Amino acid sequence: MLTMKKHIRKFIFTTILLSFMGCDQYLDINEDPNVAVDVPAELLLKGMQLADVQIQSGHLMRISQFWTGQMKGIANLYARINDYNISPEETNSEWGFMYHGIMTQNNIIQENSEDEFIKGVANILEAHGIGSMASMFGDIPYSEVGSLEDAAFDSQASVFAAAQELLSTAITQLNGVPASRKLSDDILLGGNAAAWIQVANTLKARYYLMTRQYGEAYSSAQSGINTAANSLRYAKAYSAYGSTNENSSLYYLILTGSRAGDLTSTGSFLQSLLNPANTSSRNNAKTDESRRRDYLFLDQSGLNANRLSWKSATMPMVTYEENLLILAETGLRTVGFNEGLSRLNDLRSYLSTAGAFAGDPALTKLYDNYVVADFNSGGIENADGKTPDKALLREIIEEKYVSTFGTLVTFDDARRIRKTDSDIAVPIPINSGSSYPERFLIAQEEINGNSNAPSPIPDLFTPTPINQ
Repeated sequence: MLTMKKHIRKFIFTTILLSFMGCDQYLDINEDPNVAVDVPAELLLKGMQLADVQIQSGHLMRISQFWTGQMKGIANLYARINDYNISPEETNSEWGFMYHGIMTQNNIIQENSEDEFIKGVANILEAHGIGSMASMFGDIPYSEVGSLEDAAFDSQASVFAAAQELLSTAITQLNGVPASRKLSDDILLGGNAAAWIQVANTLKARYYLMTRQYGEAYSSAQSGINTAANSLRYAKAYSAYGSTNENSSLYYLILTGSRAGDLTSTGSFLQSLLNPANTSSRNNAKTDESRRRDYLFLDQSGLNANRLSWKSATMPMVTYEENLLILAETGLRTVGFNEGLSRLNDLRSYLSTAGAFAGDPALTKLYDNYVVADFNSGGIENADGKTPDKALLREIIEEKYVSTFGTLVTFDDARRIRKTDSDIAVPIPINSGSSYPERFLIAQEEINGNSNAPSPIPDLFTPTPINQ
């Protein structure tokens, strides 16, 4: 395992053990009732954040990149997984991070803390984790976790509904937190309650989009992340980030650690899509992706401070770019063409700024605003004669495919759009066989330890319920 993963798992399970020592309802080992052993809620929250980072940005996210053409697994374990040869053991850690690293800690926080900021952020982290788990696995245990030894598997739809309730509760909790309240132990947003509220609304929009509730998604996104400064990224609020291996980007660790050489973006579909020299790329008279292509180049041979693979490059989790593109898609679907175009151009204006991404400064980038004519039949974004609405939606989906690099959202969208709008889906190549992966496999430890686990478990190519 990677050094970072060992570090995070050790931290999480240490805090779990300490939490048990302070809560006799979990483990009665505090023999002296006059001596309390407590773990600060701030420490539990940091453990939850690290667990969520592993779910969102770790092993399974990288695998999802192989399956969506953003990266390639080229050697050893990752070469096999690249071609869809994966076992249930590969997801054990993420189930542990979710149920022990997040849910157990949040239960303690909600029951024992009086700090509305910590309680609100903890609920967002649980919603983020459980929503991602439902998206990746379909039906999963949730409502009975912690109350029954063998928790029932809840329907995917009910888990998404529970995530929405958690987010609504979190927003209420955080609305009462004064702006002066800060928390140095918050390694993601530095104790910024207003930013966390925006993150919660973007997550609500994300989950509504997954379940095709476009009006609700559009409404939530209007209260979502409205500036890049409020994007949730690992670990932009931690001053020592990038100073040691344990505190570095997970991309940097994988490309310099034991799996260096096992994965790369070289030869990926995404790199081809961004290459101006490729006649089938997304570049045109108003778009030059040269610099962003360099920024998203990930390979052990090309580590430098201008790329997302650098040790101190913050990793995206819930971002301003995602929120703008949710507004663009759902605005188009519910309000009309002009709303979708306006929101897309908002993103393109941001991409034109120096703060959008790094990349080699000697390379060019161009994101001029699109106009209606660009999406009319024969326009630069509609060479194949689609309706203007379809042509615009296709560009929004393709832009989101690029802009959500490094998150599970790309895998979420690829499956959703193949189901709802297959004629304009990003043409991601199939790595092996004739079918796309539709989910991850339920963890082997869950199969072994929970009598309610489905038997046989759904295979890799069976769509989750929301995509059937």
